[in-house]
Amino acid sequence: MRILVTGASGFIGRYLSSYAAGLGHEVTGTYLTPPELSSRILTDGRIRWKQLDIRDGRAVRRMVETLRPQAVFHLAAQAYAKKAWADPIDTFQTNVLGTIHLYEALRRSPPGEGVLLTASAAAYGIPPSLPVREEAPLWATNPYGVSKASQEAISYQYHLNFGLRIVRARLFGTTGPGKTGDALNDFARQVARLERTEGPAVLKVGNLEPRRDISDIRDSVRGLWKVFEAGDPKQPINVGAGQSYSVRSIVEQLVALSKVPLSVETDPNLLRPTDELDNASDTHRLEALGYRREYPLERTIRESLDFWRAEADQTSAPTPRPRRVARGRRPTRSPPRSRSSRPSRPSRRPARTSGGVRRRR
Repeated sequence: MRILVTGASGFIGRYLSSYAAGLGHEVTGTYLTPPELSSRILTDGRIRWKQLDIRDGRAVRRMVETLRPQAVFHLAAQAYAKKAWADPIDTFQTNVLGTIHLYEALRRSPPGEGVLLTASAAAYGIPPSLPVREEAPLWATNPYGVSKASQEAISYQYHLNFGLRIVRARLFGTTGPGKTGDALNDFARQVARLERTEGPAVLKVGNLEPRRDISDIRDSVRGLWKVFEAGDPKQPINVGAGQSYSVRSIVEQLVALSKVPLSVETDPNLLRPTDELDNASDTHRLEALGYRREYPLERTIRESLDFWRAEADQTSAPTPRPRRVARGRRPTRSPPRSRSSRPSRPSRRPARTSGGVRRRR
């Protein structure tokens, strides 16, 4: 099956693309800028990479017409809540307008197996009750969540009006070794650096009171695939852990795993304008498709810390100083000669003859 994964260079996209390639599918993944391909996270030579800005409608249409994918996983997005607060216009251009560009191209070249949209639990905002069921209203509390709720409305509209099979997987917290921009890995990265730093080791944190539904990326990818295979376009499906964990408990586990004593300090810069207190998911619809979790959070925390320790070892490893060689000379392995054994240099002063006339030797 020919699969197009938009945003494949991101954290989730890399794992999902590799999973699909491992099943024997032909995977083309998109990236926005070349530096995204330099990530050490799960590099897979089976994936064919194509550069694409999802905000460029013509480029999206050309890619769809060229590849003629049989299945599409739409992950391309501006996915950071903090950045969405700073630049909501770019967030909506990427997440909302970019999705319209993709669907406009796909309705002209419909993929036979359908489309999976990676929606987000951020669209729920502050849920009226727990665990969060798919029927809960979408009351997003930040620009990112609003953009993801808009993606869902657009997806359902293209299904109803143009017959595209678009299934929606509402993804809760997803983490794992090497992710950036989430609390667990941000804390783990700090710990790895502090273990190599002399002096007081202070772990900077934000609000530790919220509880978060967090799954290991390897579980999340299997959940997304289940939704793609058997999901109903009329019903969104939560992809989550089915339980929540306090941010404080994650910090406590990392402090316990640290090789050096740590103190914990609140950094005002890490506090958000609004924070959902809890977002534990109801995963009955997902479990009805045969999904079961395999990775406990404790394992994810430990492996994430080990990832950043290895990263710190690489970045701080001393680089051997290159041997200086005089220009025009080749290095020699022979031992240096003593001053007395060195031949004397010929004098450049002209010799004086007996007649007083100088001549050069």
